[in-house]
Amino acid sequence: MLDQIDTRFLEDLHRVWADYPPLRRLAAAALGHKPRSRASKNYHALIAMFPGGTIR
Repeated sequence: MLDQIDTRFLEDLHRVWADYPPLRRLAAAALGHKPRSRASKNYHALIAMFPGGTIR
């Protein structure tokens, strides 16, 4: 199955989902469920929390 998925297929799927999201997302939005926020990719802020380089 994975050999049938290519970049063009994924782009088309993303485009369709933008107009018609999956039912589970519609149901979650209707019920007021908020998705979890994604983890930050700002590693500079994380490193700045430990100026001495020691994590305790």
